[in-house]
Amino acid sequence: MWFTNRLSKLLTLRGVTMVILVTGLLFGCNPEKKLAKEFVYSPAKRYALVIPPDFVFKYNTKTWLLDSIEGNFTDQQKDSLLWEMSDYIKNIDDSVFIIKFTRGYNYRLAKYGFDVFNPALSNLFMEKDSNAYVINIPQIELDETIYPYKDKITLNGYTYFHQHYLNAIDVSTWFEITKVNDTTSGNPVLFAADLITDDLQGSFDYNEINDKLKYYYNIDTLTVDEVYNLAIVLGKRYAGYTYDYLLNKYIITKKATGDSLNYYWHYDLEKNKLYPVWDEEERFIPVDE
Repeated sequence: MWFTNRLSKLLTLRGVTMVILVTGLLFGCNPEKKLAKEFVYSPAKRYALVIPPDFVFKYNTKTWLLDSIEGNFTDQQKDSLLWEMSDYIKNIDDSVFIIKFTRGYNYRLAKYGFDVFNPALSNLFMEKDSNAYVINIPQIELDETIYPYKDKITLNGYTYFHQHYLNAIDVSTWFEITKVNDTTSGNPVLFAADLITDDLQGSFDYNEINDKLKYYYNIDTLTVDEVYNLAIVLGKRYAGYTYDYLLNKYIITKKATGDSLNYYWHYDLEKNKLYPVWDEEERFIPVDE
């Protein structure tokens, strides 16, 4: 038995090793990765003019709150009532959110090697005629909503659930990225979305003696300050998405005409590594997809 288990483990380890080796060979010799390295290690300086939005679109989508109010209302009146009944959006300052988002974005973009300009310095930016990009952020939208979260456990062949309804802010952001003096390709509107909720810590507790199942939980309620902190986090995250978008666009321009990407590549700045992105939620999505 010991020998059988030992042999089984050895074969499993060899199988894993073979998968790792094959994967490494595939990506290591991948022509797309070679092009990605050209982009990452190019000595040419890059420039970015970042144009933030003037304001934030904010909506309270918890329309069921109106069910407790009698009367017939116009759409405008409903929007006004939902605004007053909101817990977050009416207390979020557009300017504070935009400033924090933009600072996070510009800071991270500079880490990728860009010289970053704000609109006040657009005249200096326009002097750059190569490797210069106009990054317009036409819209940021905050939707106040409820996020249904279901915790579950399976015991003795039965599955038990505990349902939570968490406060949530859904953040949607649109980007337009245009290379100066480049008329060879289109520039789709790019989209990204993220969600922040109450912080839930919960667990099931099963007592075998009395055959009782209980659920214990603690909820740290979402605050406006946490939404502001999210603006910084998303700014930095989307700067990474921006770099990856330009990297993959570079690969496409260098490939044979008509060829599409086999992988969407991501550059890990901290680890200085390139690897494919499998999850579409970890990159920009063109709005026409």
